[in-house]
Amino acid sequence: MFIVRPFTSDALKLHPFTCGEPELDDWLAHYASQSERRDNARTMLLLDEREGRVAGYYTMLTFELSVEEAESALGRARRYPVPATLIARLAVDSDYKGKGLGRFLLVQALERLAAASVDLGFEMVVVHALHEDVACFYLKHGFQRFADHSLGLFLTTKRLRATYAASDPD
Repeated sequence: MFIVRPFTSDALKLHPFTCGEPELDDWLAHYASQSERRDNARTMLLLDEREGRVAGYYTMLTFELSVEEAESALGRARRYPVPATLIARLAVDSDYKGKGLGRFLLVQALERLAAASVDLGFEMVVVHALHEDVACFYLKHGFQRFADHSLGLFLTTKRLRATYAASDPD
């Protein structure tokens, strides 16, 4: 059984996490705890309770697009920077690849962001793909490319809410 839980360094002691991208493995092992303590980012772990290990994770944080980046993404002039959220990392352990867990984690992250958008103002969700295969994964899930950065992708909050039906509780 898989469960999603907020980051705890104890979970990392269960089994070494290896997704095939050293940058993502290293970040989880060495920097996630520090980011949590400093309130810089929030990491959610996908735990395989039966095996007692981390099967995947994602990390999110607030973000701001410069005027130039926003113009590139939205295709229109902007006067001010754009508030956004960043899915900074999303990874699945190599032993769990091909089981749909990447999609599961992305949907879970987007559902959390849709719910947060009711109380927190941001215009888009941004991801910076490590390579083209990862960019294609996000494109399949409704993201669009920045006009001048093929590995930078975004999803507007309006589209996020329409897809994940976040509604104002009032």
